[in-house]
Amino acid sequence: MRKNAASVQMSYDVTDAEKHQAKNAVICFNYSNKKLKKANDHLNIMKTSFKDNPEIPTEEILKTRAAIRRYRDESVDNFNEFKLIAFKCVRVMQNFGSDTQIIKLMKSYINSVDELEENVNDYVDLFDDLKSKDFTKNIVSSIEKIQDKCKEIDKLVEERIINYIQSHVLATNWVDTVGNELNIKLERKKPLIMELFNRREEQLNDNIKERNNLIQG
Repeated sequence: MRKNAASVQMSYDVTDAEKHQAKNAVICFNYSNKKLKKANDHLNIMKTSFKDNPEIPTEEILKTRAAIRRYRDESVDNFNEFKLIAFKCVRVMQNFGSDTQIIKLMKSYINSVDELEENVNDYVDLFDDLKSKDFTKNIVSSIEKIQDKCKEIDKLVEERIINYIQSHVLATNWVDTVGNELNIKLERKKPLIMELFNRREEQLNDNIKERNNLIQG
């Protein structure tokens, strides 16, 4: 298969090994987004509780500080799981280091994950002062900031990274997608010029056979 790579002003053959790595990358990114969604959804437990009850007394928060900090630790563990898969995705994509567009996409991805980590660290720091009168408000604000970044990463992966891999490395389009879903392979017709050439060749062979028969007869 010939791949046109306008971003690097060149074209080259995509090897079977590269296709295999590209498929692994798509699987990895899909899995990373599932991990990210799990981490994102887990934050809703505290966000909803505090958003619906913004005037929770400090005494109530202190009574449940063990459970609150346990919840914080679970949140961090979820994001660490996502970060581990994200790192594996970056490693797989190193196989396409000659593609400048992929390099740009991966820089955006790495920067976004770095920003997410900073947001999570800011969220964790809030738990150092459970007595703060703005604790619940700050937690809700911090969680919403994290979730906005999660949506940004999810969109980057789905709409840009995976889409680019499928359309430029694997060269799949909507016809291939629907065909795969229906387990149908479209028969690829020969180019017209080849069809005309084959017809002409057959005609010449028939003429030669006819002439030989006349000579022998």
